[in-house]
Amino acid sequence: MNAVEKYVNYLNMEIEEPTINYLQRLIQQHLIRIPYETFSKFYYFSKGGTYVPSLEDFTEHLYSKGWGGTCFTLNINFGRLLKELGFDCRFVRVKPGHLGLMITIDGKKLYVDVGYGSPIMKPVELEARHRHLLHGFGEEIIFTHRDQFVFEVDRRSNGKSFVKKMIEWIPLEEDDLIKDIEASYQDTDDNITMRRITAVRFQGNQCYFLRNQTLKVMTYRNIREYQMRDLDKWREMIQEVYQFDDNSLQDSLQFLEHRNIKLFS
Repeated sequence: MNAVEKYVNYLNMEIEEPTINYLQRLIQQHLIRIPYETFSKFYYFSKGGTYVPSLEDFTEHLYSKGWGGTCFTLNINFGRLLKELGFDCRFVRVKPGHLGLMITIDGKKLYVDVGYGSPIMKPVELEARHRHLLHGFGEEIIFTHRDQFVFEVDRRSNGKSFVKKMIEWIPLEEDDLIKDIEASYQDTDDNITMRRITAVRFQGNQCYFLRNQTLKVMTYRNIREYQMRDLDKWREMIQEVYQFDDNSLQDSLQFLEHRNIKLFS
């Protein structure tokens, strides 16, 4: 079985003709099966890299470690998969520090993002109207047309904006993103992605959001929060929720300790 077949198999799907319906099902399964997480980012950096893993390595780590990745790893590898499946797929820069996909089907340009740790569960035809609103897990995601090639994506919780980014709606190839990828691995205190453990997984009607020792379990109705002060309980909970291998948990804690961030005494 090659990497494409293994990837699609991991999503509990089969290879089909490239249609909008198939794309939507791929997105939904991707968000359910493959987490947003920083454990793998620390690993790739520790191996001397500032790169996106190959499709083969990415797929191998789905099975062997339960990993997904952060935005560049997730969206670029999903983009590679879509290209292999016959979709017309390009990349788009999302500022600051993010990227998405532009998929063209039947003359429609669709925005796709499986790497934001957010419930963007379907492709969005940005140009179809001035404003789009998605809901999920206590979150609102609002896309607004700001300029000829610029769309704002605003994520809100309880009516308050907690992050805004700008989509530059200009198609790019993977090689155009090399500097963006390198910047995402900046080993500095102001690159918060490299200074905290994060993991997001969608499962049925629940979203699990891990930030260091805090796990939030969000449904469409409420949010429960768990503070984990005990290392063994933390490891047990993380493995139960995310199915990561134990070594990557320990490696990530050491990665942060080397940067004077100690989560457990």
